[in-house]
Amino acid sequence: MKLSRIKKVFYLHLQHLPMKSRKWRPFIVKMAGVDIKDYKHTFIGEDVIFDTNYPQDITLERGVRVTVGCVLITHFMEVKTGTYLRGKIIIKENAYLGCRTIICKPVTIGANSIVGAGSVVTKDIPEGEVWAGNPARFIRKR
Repeated sequence: MKLSRIKKVFYLHLQHLPMKSRKWRPFIVKMAGVDIKDYKHTFIGEDVIFDTNYPQDITLERGVRVTVGCVLITHFMEVKTGTYLRGKIIIKENAYLGCRTIICKPVTIGANSIVGAGSVVTKDIPEGEVWAGNPARFIRKR
């Protein structure tokens, strides 16, 4: 294993230790390679799982709140063709991911959007909307 890969995995595991969810945990996650624009104004709750293969494909902008137990995976297997694909997850400013949300495909979550607890996000969410469910569906505008 390359040293850079070991560093990423180390920091992604380190972020599971008890620490403040503002400033410290986002700083540790940023050290692991996740693109966090402003770690001082980002909230990352406990037990959040970031993709350990490609953490650099995840972008969190200012004011994002990722609550307890969310999973962000940037690579997946396309069932129809059997090919292995990867893409970027972009979470725009002031977006909120509810507890235990799973993002399992490359998506963009718009600014000021809310994703309800326990949702599975497989497609882009426009700005200022509330989505929830499995798979996540449009609920209403904010």
